[in-house]
Amino acid sequence: MALSFTCGCEFESGRAAQRDKKIDSSPAINVGVVWPLESNFKSFVNGVVMASDEINLSGGLLGKKLNIVFRDDESSVTRGMTIADEFAANLELCAAVGFCNSYVTIPVSKIYSDAGIVMINTTSVDPAYNSFKSPLLFRTAPNANDIAARLAGLIDKLGYKKAAICYVNDDYGLCSANACEDELNKLSISVVDRRSYSSGNASEFKQVIDCWKLLKFDCAFFFGGPPEGPQFIRLVRRAGILTPIFCGDGMNYHEFINQAGEYSEGTIVTSFFNPLDISSRKKSKFIDEYKNRFGMLPDTYSAQAYDAVKILAEAIKRAGSAVPKKVSAAMRALKNEEGVIANYEFDEKGEILNEKIILKIVNDKKFVYIGSTGEADLIKNIDIKWK
Repeated sequence: MALSFTCGCEFESGRAAQRDKKIDSSPAINVGVVWPLESNFKSFVNGVVMASDEINLSGGLLGKKLNIVFRDDESSVTRGMTIADEFAANLELCAAVGFCNSYVTIPVSKIYSDAGIVMINTTSVDPAYNSFKSPLLFRTAPNANDIAARLAGLIDKLGYKKAAICYVNDDYGLCSANACEDELNKLSISVVDRRSYSSGNASEFKQVIDCWKLLKFDCAFFFGGPPEGPQFIRLVRRAGILTPIFCGDGMNYHEFINQAGEYSEGTIVTSFFNPLDISSRKKSKFIDEYKNRFGMLPDTYSAQAYDAVKILAEAIKRAGSAVPKKVSAAMRALKNEEGVIANYEFDEKGEILNEKIILKIVNDKKFVYIGSTGEADLIKNIDIKWK
């Protein structure tokens, strides 16, 4: 076994050396982007394109063009693994950015790490990401523990004492529900019911709702995404369950209100970016230029993509090289690096330190962003209307 392990390490070391040479000699700096390109979150591509165009129009990186290699993982583990193997075999690739779904991100992360590629996870919240502490892996968004702490703190502020939880039965839903229940327990808030559903099977919601109609609770949590998420909200409201519903970031997308219709009113959604916040010159410039180019305000996913590419580019500049181990060291050396979502720096595990969690509530068929001041009163005073 020792011989096999040694040979494996030597092989990986040899591949890393080959990658370093190929990257140094490549005429372009090649970065992979992995994302479900036709999903409700496809605005991510806009952020990547905008950032890469800005970089190339200003002369590129280290005198080379930034070349983005897009791949559609179709929210599929199998497809994600195939792409990871493809990128691992491309010795000119220095980094990969994106990764929407935790159930895809977790299994592919080891492939990128072993291949010697910098991996920037912009969206997947499962705390298990980089449990093996690879120096090449980073996350630029809050994880499920951070989100749960924020939501539970608000629930406590509202004075709620009993909650129910519904979640999709995958890595994202499970880690979010676990973190939420843990944080609620810390605050002596009881979870009176906790139920999961299978992705793609909204028929299971009937069992959840039949149970909830028999229970008394002050609020509910939903950790899932489209297309089942809006269906769940509609069914709960039609059943006459009137408690506030708090959703994870899986419901943070443009079309949610249209898909849930009038039943979306009063729903609270977790987000990481406020396109109405022009508190810094960088944010204001990004929002204006994005709107001019794409005809709409940027959302969380476009902003996450933009920041990830820009932060990676800054690390490459500071490293003076696109060699992954040098880029990784430069990423870890960043201190309060300004982005449009947050100011970036990372801990020893590659987790963002200055995470920013924003809540928004549906009021009169549009999202209203909730500030930390007076948020409890705002939520209590929303008049939820259903027919």
